[in-house]
Amino acid sequence: MKLSRLEITNHARIADLDIQIREHLVIVGANDVGKSSILRLLHLVLGSSTGQLYQHLSPVDLRDPDLPLVVTVTLCGFTDPERGLFHREIAVDASDDSESLRIRLDVSPDVDDTESIVATRSFPDRGDESARLSRQQMAAIGWRYLPATRGSGPSQMVGPNSALRILLDGLDLGVEKLSLGSLMDDFNTELGGSKVLSDLRKQIAGHMSKAMPHNVQTEDLVVRSTADPESSVLENVSMFVNRGGRTVPITEQSDGLRQLMSMTLFDLSEGSSNMVAVDEPELHLHPSSQRTIADLFTSGHNQKILVTHSPYIVQRFEPSQVVAIGRDSKAHQVAKHKLSAVEKVRSHWWSPRLLEALTARFVIVVEGVADRIIVEGAASALDISLDRLGAVVFELDGADKFAHVYKVLGKEGFGAHILGLVDDKEKNPWLGAFGGRPKNVLGRHVWVSKEDLEDEYAAAFGGPGLAQVLIDANIAQEQALLMSGNVESLEDLTAETLAAYSRKDKVLTATAVANALTRTTARKITSVTALLDELKRLTSE
Repeated sequence: MKLSRLEITNHARIADLDIQIREHLVIVGANDVGKSSILRLLHLVLGSSTGQLYQHLSPVDLRDPDLPLVVTVTLCGFTDPERGLFHREIAVDASDDSESLRIRLDVSPDVDDTESIVATRSFPDRGDESARLSRQQMAAIGWRYLPATRGSGPSQMVGPNSALRILLDGLDLGVEKLSLGSLMDDFNTELGGSKVLSDLRKQIAGHMSKAMPHNVQTEDLVVRSTADPESSVLENVSMFVNRGGRTVPITEQSDGLRQLMSMTLFDLSEGSSNMVAVDEPELHLHPSSQRTIADLFTSGHNQKILVTHSPYIVQRFEPSQVVAIGRDSKAHQVAKHKLSAVEKVRSHWWSPRLLEALTARFVIVVEGVADRIIVEGAASALDISLDRLGAVVFELDGADKFAHVYKVLGKEGFGAHILGLVDDKEKNPWLGAFGGRPKNVLGRHVWVSKEDLEDEYAAAFGGPGLAQVLIDANIAQEQALLMSGNVESLEDLTAETLAAYSRKDKVLTATAVANALTRTTARKITSVTALLDELKRLTSE
């Protein structure tokens, strides 16, 4: 059994959505757009008791207080035992005999108490609105959820509900149980015969007799292992790491290693579950460990539902399995008929560098590294924090690559909000990718540097000013600059001459220019300033 569709309407944090779930589901997006709320709603439908519904839901979860919040999940891929448990609830499509099971959570305002709600789960296709999800059916669904608020302390690592405990309790020791139990019996016998421990028991018994209404004899007290040799020989067994000749408990490892071990054990312990949901599996993990965890997730037989900011995890999943939540909390996934276009460019563009853009509120797309350096430098000079605004600058390594990237990030892909910066001679393919009339795209989605960015920043500094910047940065010698302009004085150098000189090594020159930018000079780079002004306007909406 696995999820195939999710519908949400009238939630306070999440825009109404209707998404297909294709094998796995990886939810990405900027902070505070509702990603974790989607996971929590799934948990309420598939893994929570009725009491937990009322504990975790309230009227503030309803966008329109006069309408119900409705969450509908569709499940498919049933085994015979699952069909037996849900034989009244599973619907069969007459056209292709496909099976599906819908479970709906309705959360309505309580007409008698404005601070309360009425929550019900039902099977829309059963035709009996009074039918409720039984405990046996909930267990058969096989949903497991690991929230982002999880810890990696001792209780999570080796506690009674830990993944390690589940794995140990699930072991079938077979004939080894008898031999281990015999060893434990021998150990307890040795404890019982110890003179030192007998003296301790005698001392404790005497002391207890003074406080209790009856005498306590030494024989009334027993020192033994807490594990029962007859039933639970592994009760107090834990796991250790051999390191440098020392045996170190897993609870005493570094935060990162504890988290990696915790995630690994969790994935292993939930092997019998149908659906495993994890919020931010990358917590405390190095990028290489994030890739390792993602590989474990994709290789397992059960369905994974993830919320992540990690491009290294997203990269391990198919584009069809990713849903991006935009800054307006709307969900975007590649439409089925557009998947082939995305797959064609996947090998080159489905990379951490591009996927980082999926977690941003805004993506500023530029032609190359030099353009990125200037945009970031201008933003810094103008006291605009791109990180705070949720914007990333993504360089293409060539203006001709824009059409390919737009297939992934654009409105037919994951719906990222793109702001493009391009040289004048390269603008037409960019305008064509957005579609519509150029006047409706220019200044809203695309900004054009005339003739290019080198021309604009050279004009901003002026010929002599930019020449001095390059000299101070040890990028150019004065004599070389004079020769390039065929003049005898720096004051005679034109902006056009310096722009041409800067194009010889765009990245090195851009670095020097970015470091030298002031608020005044940055404002004179008109295409960049206009783009950043629009970014500020959008973030203030």
